[in-house]
Amino acid sequence: SCAACHTRHSFSMETARKPYTCKECHVGPDVPAFKVYEASKHGNLFSSHAKEWDFKAVPWTVGRDFTAPTCASCHVSLLATTEGEVLVQRSHRMNDRLPWRIFGLIYAHPHPREADLTPIVSKDGLPLPTSLDGGFAESFLIDAETQEQRLRTMQATCRGRHGDSWIQGHFRRFEQTIRETNAATLTATELLQEIWSEGLAQGPGQGGSPFDEVPERIWMDIWLIHANHVRFASAMAGGGDYGVFADGRYRLSSKL
Repeated sequence: SCAACHTRHSFSMETARKPYTCKECHVGPDVPAFKVYEASKHGNLFSSHAKEWDFKAVPWTVGRDFTAPTCASCHVSLLATTEGEVLVQRSHRMNDRLPWRIFGLIYAHPHPREADLTPIVSKDGLPLPTSLDGGFAESFLIDAETQEQRLRTMQATCRGRHGDSWIQGHFRRFEQTIRETNAATLTATELLQEIWSEGLAQGPGQGGSPFDEVPERIWMDIWLIHANHVRFASAMAGGGDYGVFADGRYRLSSKL
């Protein structure tokens, strides 16, 4: 629905470009995008200077119409330099610039190929894009070439204000964060599988749900809340303490 971002009646581009619109859904604790943004350097600049920005200009010119990214500038907006060079074309598909799906499910993984997720099944036979051991259900997910294309598109949004060395370093650190949090989730999953095998909870192998008993809820906290905080703080270039003590690595390791 267009109204998710533009609101009915006014259909305002200005509203869609401000992070408060995205906050309607992306506020946490499982998807802490807004609170990470608010605590980041980008969010601080928005808070200080947004009253000076032009939220209606098309294309949206980096360094003239606005001086720090909002959710829209990174994910969907048509951006240009002050010399008139187009950095990235407009999109209305929110994952066009995202190689990784970092929240919502057990492991971070490449985005699904299609919006309809109902056909997805893992090798475990579960309706999930990854197996319990972290393997990807590859036939349902975008391939490495598409991931690379989406990464280059996202990096183009950064080039309005950052040099290549900063951009490359940022995304190397982010991909390391994905590996790190997926590894922690795998450790937690292996512990949970021991719990299932000893009959202390009933998992899918015993005909039960993997999400409804106390050890399973602790396991869920690790990947649904804490790994997501770590990944969002890494992906969004800051976020204060959300990657560490504020529901990040400290809480993840404590739950583990």
